[in-house]
Amino acid sequence: MTLSGTDALPVRGTHECRGAAHLFVLDEQLTGRTTFLTTTLLIDPGPGGGPGGGEEPYRLHVRILTFDDVTVLSPLPGQEVPPTADAGFRGTLEIRHGWREPAVPEDLARAAAAAGIDTDAWSEAEARQVLTFLGEARQGSAVREQRLHAIVSALAAGS
Repeated sequence: MTLSGTDALPVRGTHECRGAAHLFVLDEQLTGRTTFLTTTLLIDPGPGGGPGGGEEPYRLHVRILTFDDVTVLSPLPGQEVPPTADAGFRGTLEIRHGWREPAVPEDLARAAAAAGIDTDAWSEAEARQVLTFLGEARQGSAVREQRLHAIVSALAAGS
């Protein structure tokens, strides 16, 4: 399932409880650089009305977590999570941000340009891997400098 600038995305999946944590696991993985995005899930009313008995969808603020093979919606703290019939749900994600292009940090952009690497030519998977690897290192740290060198060296060797 790819986000292509839309503001409303129909979703369905299962509602799982793990201890005190509630997770809404989508039947289809989201793609389009949406992980960690905060958005609103509108849970559709069931046959007997929506969660809480009303006819209106239930609004739940969630964080999108997309992993290698699954997308999970994690409710933000401080909200009452509605029960869902038979642990299944249907709803709509209100995505105000639409498609999000990855932001290449300035230090990586400079290092890549100096090595003649076109960051716009990266595939989505390459960009996600490179940006995640670099993003886990603090700005200005020796670890970040080592990772910048490793990224640029690997990409230059593969060119």
